[in-house]
Amino acid sequence: MNKIKCFLGFFWLLVLSVPNVTMAQDNLVVIGTYEDAPLIFKDTDNELKGVYKDILEHIALKYKWKLEYVHGSFSENQSKLQKGQIDILCAIGHSEEREKRFDFSEATVYTNWGEIYIPKGSKIRSILDLKEKTVAVLAGDFYYESSHGLKHTSTQFKLPIKFIECGSYDEVLAKVQKKEADAGLVAVLHGAANEKKYNVQGSPIVFHPIELRFAFTKGTDKTKKIKKIIDDEMDRMINNRSSVYHQSVARWLGKEAGGQYFVYLKWGLIIAAGIALFFVAITLILRRQVNKRTEQLYKKTLEVQELNENLEHKVKERTAEVSRQKDELEEQKVTLERMNKEMRDSINYARNIQEAMLPEENNMSLFLRNNYFKVFMPRDVVSGDFHWLAYKDDKVLLAVADCTGHGVPGAFMSMLGKSSLDAIVNEKHIYQPGTILKELQNSIYHSLGTGAADGMDVALCSFDFKNRKVVFAGAQRPFYFVRGGEVNVVKGDKKPIGGSVKHYKEKREYKDHEIDMIPGDMFYMTSDGYPDQFGGPEGRKFTTRRFKTMISEIYNLPTPEQGEKVTNAFIEWKGEERQIDDILVIGVKMEGE
Repeated sequence: MNKIKCFLGFFWLLVLSVPNVTMAQDNLVVIGTYEDAPLIFKDTDNELKGVYKDILEHIALKYKWKLEYVHGSFSENQSKLQKGQIDILCAIGHSEEREKRFDFSEATVYTNWGEIYIPKGSKIRSILDLKEKTVAVLAGDFYYESSHGLKHTSTQFKLPIKFIECGSYDEVLAKVQKKEADAGLVAVLHGAANEKKYNVQGSPIVFHPIELRFAFTKGTDKTKKIKKIIDDEMDRMINNRSSVYHQSVARWLGKEAGGQYFVYLKWGLIIAAGIALFFVAITLILRRQVNKRTEQLYKKTLEVQELNENLEHKVKERTAEVSRQKDELEEQKVTLERMNKEMRDSINYARNIQEAMLPEENNMSLFLRNNYFKVFMPRDVVSGDFHWLAYKDDKVLLAVADCTGHGVPGAFMSMLGKSSLDAIVNEKHIYQPGTILKELQNSIYHSLGTGAADGMDVALCSFDFKNRKVVFAGAQRPFYFVRGGEVNVVKGDKKPIGGSVKHYKEKREYKDHEIDMIPGDMFYMTSDGYPDQFGGPEGRKFTTRRFKTMISEIYNLPTPEQGEKVTNAFIEWKGEERQIDDILVIGVKMEGE
């Protein structure tokens, strides 16, 4: 009888344990990780840490998940995710190509970009300096293998670069430290966190920003449920400033959480402008304090002079007070000088980023057959005017754009416009000027929203020197060409890129104008800064009429001389007047074969 009771007890224990096993399997979530500090990494005690770990542990606690981490290389975990051997991959950049292989979370955890890191003292400053150099990269990395990556860029510019593919960013930086590579390409977050460890430094060479998200095995019921939970929780955490997400970002990155790609760029430059304004305000406040303290010091000095010899003790006390105040004034002076330097350094860094994104002079000379001139004079350190160049199917795409404002806000719009044009041509493969402007409008709309009044005016041309055709489309900017001494003006559409809410409600279509080129033709594009400049004997605008007269007189000169004439005419007209806007004029000449 006792044996029967034992058997029945064992049987029911087995039956009751089956649901628990099934439940444990249902709640098991397998997560792929790799070394990408401070987003996800192992510390010196081999313990997994980082922003992604904090987010997942918080969600797992709420939904009673059992988390299993698989730590390996980035390329290994991509393969495991595609095969369904893991459910989630952390810190992976979102792209259209990867969406074909994986499902992605809706929310962006952080926005990162690639940067070339070099040994201290290295003279590498531009992508052309990487010619015949050895560069360490992470195998499968977006900044290396995407259409905006270093591999594609080196091929496009015909730069012979030897690549060493590594399994982690730490291995990349170690190669640079050991002089096994001349430079290394890593995510800027990882580079900034480890540059002291590996005795390296960043460079002005940066690559396309990318949104870092969660990736899931594509199309399974299990990962669809996991994705839904993570999307819901991320939405709640992003909108709650005291959430685990924001606390983790502040802890590991020392800053507020980022948004999506274009929003990140926008707010990054707006914050830079805000910092500059903050330093200016602090400077004024401290200057007022210095004047006030100086006045107080003067009054106290008079009081000391008026004291009686019998008040020697009081004189000593006053002297000590004066000495203390002098020390405070000296400290405030040092603080003022430091803040002014930091403000200048911030603006100069923004200028370096903007200059790195503009077309190289070597490429302009190559694609425009060394028969062009460019006059570029920013009003401030950074500019709201920019030019853009691309070469596709024997055609040269050349744009001159005038963004809203100037200085740091204008520079932000110029970087946004240049990145959007690159994406339209290189990813969407759109090469017709009118269609490019329409897509650029849509890109600005999605980046800034209809509530923003920011925008740009653009003149865009497609030069086909082989077939002697030029196609022009304009957004509130004209196109000039001189033939036989006669100036011809092709007007663009009266619709800006971006602009006010009223402009967003309008239907945006931009007309293509095709012109047959003949040898000797001279083509000009300009922002509005040149004709709008005040000067001359009566302090009036230069005007479009004077601009047309000027180009009719110089169009037969060699293009370098034309550039000098345009520059000298502007300087002479401006005289002692303040430059009111950024200046950008580009001229291209059609010569015989």
